[in-house]
Amino acid sequence: MKTRPYLLIVLCILVNKITIAQSQVPPISGWDMDEKSGSYIFKPGKVSGDTKEFLYEIMPVEKGEGQTIEEWFKSAIDKDVKESGFNLPAGGKKNITTNQTIISFSTELTDKKGKPWYVTYVAYQLGSGENRLARVISSPDVKYYASHMRPVADHIGNLARHDASVTVASKQTKGSHAHNKQDNKTSAAQADMVENGLRSQEINGILIHLDYTTNADGKMVRNYRPYLVLNDGSIYGDPVLSPYSLDVAQSKQKEPQKWGTWKLKNNIFTVEWTATKETEKWFKNWFWATPAAREEKLEGSFMTVTGTENGSVKSAGNAYASKNIFFNKDGQFTLTGGDNGNAAVPASEFKKFNEAGTYTLNDYSMELRFNNGTVIRRIFYFYLQGSTHFGIGNAAYAPKASAESPASASN
Repeated sequence: MKTRPYLLIVLCILVNKITIAQSQVPPISGWDMDEKSGSYIFKPGKVSGDTKEFLYEIMPVEKGEGQTIEEWFKSAIDKDVKESGFNLPAGGKKNITTNQTIISFSTELTDKKGKPWYVTYVAYQLGSGENRLARVISSPDVKYYASHMRPVADHIGNLARHDASVTVASKQTKGSHAHNKQDNKTSAAQADMVENGLRSQEINGILIHLDYTTNADGKMVRNYRPYLVLNDGSIYGDPVLSPYSLDVAQSKQKEPQKWGTWKLKNNIFTVEWTATKETEKWFKNWFWATPAAREEKLEGSFMTVTGTENGSVKSAGNAYASKNIFFNKDGQFTLTGGDNGNAAVPASEFKKFNEAGTYTLNDYSMELRFNNGTVIRRIFYFYLQGSTHFGIGNAAYAPKASAESPASASN
């Protein structure tokens, strides 16, 4: 069958519209997502009576074995076509295209039964001699194919950027270990915590489940409960520590009640808790949180609106606790600063020994460095659009001036 160049054009246009990914292989809203032997398989939600099919599969990362991305891509297509039982059109693979980051090939193939399909192969290089291949199989309907390729193109573009950033970060981390060894005991302990913690490629994302409770005054309270979702199929409830400081094996031994397994199908998020064997199904009121950009800055006065156990940030220096926290664009924070959320915080507040210091944001992590030398690492995420509603540990924060729980943001 003839290769259709318009399929390539659709993909090339769309993959340029990419944004920052929030996890290694994040879900696609409204799509089923299954993991099998290291591959991630996505299917769009079915419309009643629609017999058309669309399947998007992300393959595991592979070594390039010294080949260029183009050479590897051609051989990877040959291998997949053969193993899948497809028949390539006469003349072999032509019209392979690239936008310098993504390389792609689209064509019409027939399966073992002679049934026609639109098939698109997409690949990119991680920058460390490793490559990733994805495959799209669609019923041969141009409008059907194009409508579903939009979220796929955004997804694969985001994933390519994220994989590249993880590769760079990994190289920097491996290359700097020798320089992290210091005589300071606190610094050594911190290095151990990071070493034992999760890596970015192991994290699928932070899921927020919104539920409602009634307080002592009879008022309805919205609770934004965070869950750390991992790519190995496990889920961790009520997270507090930065995931990059979380020793998973140790946590599963000491707090097994917080661990379970998860599945996402038909936009229904299912959790089975390991300790109790209880199953929860979230049909709605769940959504994915957004990570911070590297070195992102906050500004303003914030207060906790929900949270359990660590409902406030605490200073280990003198056991000082506060439900309020103040940030500035210079990377400073303080737990004190007055009761007026609209008033500017005096510079002297940011110099306090036990209640203030500097902060750093990076993906799902916040590091608070108090002026007294105490360092606290907490999980961090934005749970509503923008940068004014965020979580630190398992506590949700909102602008202090509002003095109320934020609006609902469920899926």
